[in-house]
Amino acid sequence: MKKMQLIFLTIFLVLITGCGAKPAQKLVCKTTETEEGVSIEQVISMTYENDKLKHMTMYVNTTITDATIKENWEQYKKVMDEDNKEFTGDGVSLKIVVDDQNYKYNTILDIDVLNANDEVLKEYGFDGIKEDKSTLKSSKESAESDGAICEIE
Repeated sequence: MKKMQLIFLTIFLVLITGCGAKPAQKLVCKTTETEEGVSIEQVISMTYENDKLKHMTMYVNTTITDATIKENWEQYKKVMDEDNKEFTGDGVSLKIVVDDQNYKYNTILDIDVLNANDEVLKEYGFDGIKEDKSTLKSSKESAESDGAICEIE
């Protein structure tokens, strides 16, 4: 009889508490915009664990299509480099990838939300991200209402 009670209690606890922590889920949202000879694709990949944002990577892929801007490619890169300094440390990294042949200027911002330095987050415009209460579902809905195409992986 005790064995039956133990089995029942175990099943009951599993049903109430679930089978443990939810596995990590990734939300990937993409927007594309072309304006005045510049095409910008932005992809944000957000990893959630137990519905809390843990990690985020943002790709901003810029392609120049305008002939005049292409003629001034070196100046364009100089301006972009002034605004985007490569950085690694304090839970945040910013990497620049340039393709001179195809007039592409891409930035990759990677954030370990839990370990990122608050001052560094503020510099990149993400102050308050650690305290943000957005869930995977609410983040998806918000991004889609802003025109992004999102999927959960």
